[in-house]
Amino acid sequence: MTLRRPHPTAAPAPLAAPDLLRGAALLKAALACAGLVASGAVLAQAQPPNPVTVELMASKGRLSAQLPDIDAVGLRGTWLLSGGDVARVELLDERKFGSHGGIAAVGYTRVLSPDWLISGTFAAGHGGANWANTRADIELGTKWGGQRNWVTRVAAYRANFDGHRSDQGLRLGVVAYLPGAVVLEGGVTLNVSDPGAVHSRMPFVSATYGREGEQYLSLRLAAGSEAYQALGVGQQLVDFNSHSVGLNWRRWMARSWGFVAQAERYGNPSYSRTTLGAGIFAQW
Repeated sequence: MTLRRPHPTAAPAPLAAPDLLRGAALLKAALACAGLVASGAVLAQAQPPNPVTVELMASKGRLSAQLPDIDAVGLRGTWLLSGGDVARVELLDERKFGSHGGIAAVGYTRVLSPDWLISGTFAAGHGGANWANTRADIELGTKWGGQRNWVTRVAAYRANFDGHRSDQGLRLGVVAYLPGAVVLEGGVTLNVSDPGAVHSRMPFVSATYGREGEQYLSLRLAAGSEAYQALGVGQQLVDFNSHSVGLNWRRWMARSWGFVAQAERYGNPSYSRTTLGAGIFAQW
């Protein structure tokens, strides 16, 4: 069954809460493959105290419209290498809309110069229409401004799903590092999905406050349009509006470890979802 809206206008963006892992490279570059976190790469400003970070996260989402709950467990590792390069590995195991699947992803960020970097990610998934079989992202970032505290990001991606479905598009973003340990970001994802060349766009804004080694508090708002969303075998939403608001808290309990808490509220014309998550991270 396919549910359609004649006049699509909005879609949710996956909530990505910035880690602000301050290296000579990125804040974070994660992976957008169905349920996996979307990329959010930002040039960092200072050297982090620990070059290796490993994080374990679990979340649960409650849905309306008598849809089944969503459960997810994710494991992420980040390594700051010589010269400021960053390597990343991420695993996701997820149950949603009656299916069980997941994603494995790897990424690498290369510092090209003090003001330029390039980041690439590749992910492979399994479990059905909710997870991309393959996805590749490439992103270019540059610092600018008198104090080099502005960052422009441009990314391209391609994802392939079951049933000959695919997503491809661009992500554009601007980040501002402001006085008082505040980071603001605004951007948009411009997407084309096949079959049907269904266009969608998803603007977002986010704000983060805090310091590495102490805590970060991040708020993200998004509203735009989605092209496809699988709700189960033979059932999907096509061309519809959605919005999301999410909050992320990262707190260091000691120099080498801490906890993460997340909350997200998502809605579209067919259902709403409330997701809560918690996890721990270690650094050395």
